[in-house]
Amino acid sequence: MYIPEIPETVQLQGRSFATDSSPLANATFMLNSMGVAGLLGGEEAMSTVALAQIYNKRKWSGWYNTPGSYIIGKRFQRLTRSVISDSHVNPGSGASFGTVHIDPALLLQHDGWSKGPVFKGIYSGTSMHETGPLASLLTKKCIRMPGSRVEGRKTQPVNVTIVELEPNPNLQPQMRFHHSSPICAIIPIAVSLATCAICGLYGEWYAFSMILLGILARGLTCAFIGSGKLVFHHPKPADGSPPGDGILGCDHELVLLKGHENVVNAITRGRFFFSFQSKHTCRLVEMCSFLLIAQAIAQLICVPQSNLFGQLMFVFSIATSWVYNLWFLSYDKVEVREEIFRSVLGSPKLNKFVFPNRSSAIVSLLLFSNDDGGLPGDPKKLKKIMDGFLPSGALVWEIWKGIVIEHLTNGRPLHFDETHWNHQDLPSQTDRLLLQTLLKDAEMAYFASGGNQ
Repeated sequence: MYIPEIPETVQLQGRSFATDSSPLANATFMLNSMGVAGLLGGEEAMSTVALAQIYNKRKWSGWYNTPGSYIIGKRFQRLTRSVISDSHVNPGSGASFGTVHIDPALLLQHDGWSKGPVFKGIYSGTSMHETGPLASLLTKKCIRMPGSRVEGRKTQPVNVTIVELEPNPNLQPQMRFHHSSPICAIIPIAVSLATCAICGLYGEWYAFSMILLGILARGLTCAFIGSGKLVFHHPKPADGSPPGDGILGCDHELVLLKGHENVVNAITRGRFFFSFQSKHTCRLVEMCSFLLIAQAIAQLICVPQSNLFGQLMFVFSIATSWVYNLWFLSYDKVEVREEIFRSVLGSPKLNKFVFPNRSSAIVSLLLFSNDDGGLPGDPKKLKKIMDGFLPSGALVWEIWKGIVIEHLTNGRPLHFDETHWNHQDLPSQTDRLLLQTLLKDAEMAYFASGGNQ
């Protein structure tokens, strides 16, 4: 069949009608969709959304296009599957019916929200394999601070931090936290709105719709998640309970807690929760998670359909948000963490020592816990503490622990001579030499703690 040739003038005229008026409309280079997906910063974006509960009016400052919508959506799907009733968190409370709680560790991955190290009570005999996030926060604070070195037999150094806790009259079984949002939170909002408007002005409707969808998805999610409150719960100690002093331990970083049992209890047993008024709110958050996942899929499909100018506007909006999320998260780690720390613990006094070996470090902990010259309590409890941090079962170690505990419970100074290390139950000279070495470590810890004064 014969097809007549179309004149060149008609072809040029057709192209002129199809020409887009937007900048870079005739560019042959197009952004790859996988390149756009590679800009995702889900963990940072997810944390800034979750922290909407801490900041005053923060839930109204999340209306901007952000990367990481798929990761945020998947993480928020866990909310309704992890709901804890108020009666389970705080039995006997007068909370309104339907109040539910969610563990913030499900949403937040940065420092200060993880579980803390083991705890062993000196007077109460309490032994906890894991503690609350405040214990983790306090331990990290102790790790970062410098310490005074103690001379002695060197093996592997052990850091010992003495934390003197002050009674906090504002410490309540339930506490809420509020923090002012940074002023520069308006920057990603302005950029997202501006790029969306520019795309609409030049007819880049694919990019326009995807930026607008990102603004709405994140904004609605922040509004719903921000309707909850970050609440701190800790059980009140029973009347007549022994002092809560004890040792937080993690490898070569040991922390001695000294103070009122209510404050110690808040550190070891306190928990943070996201509190919502009803399950209906949680379901709305889950609906937002599906919207975020749908947004991520739609962006991967629709953004490549836009011209280069629209793609650049879309990338510029999420790149600005990504930079802001990175800055905000680093700012948040310091400001929010310190705010919560001061609200619960006040300003505790911290003194850190670096002991040259583990045996002297453990003895020093027991000495520092003693303020009146005699360490009260059951010797079996002290033996249990020492067994938890030092080798147990070997005859030399058991004899050494017995000698040290006897001196501590009787208020005697830790001074030893040949009568102590030439023990009748140790016929071997090698064992007696090891016992002498360990007793010298205990003496060194005694002098370091001020026992010679």
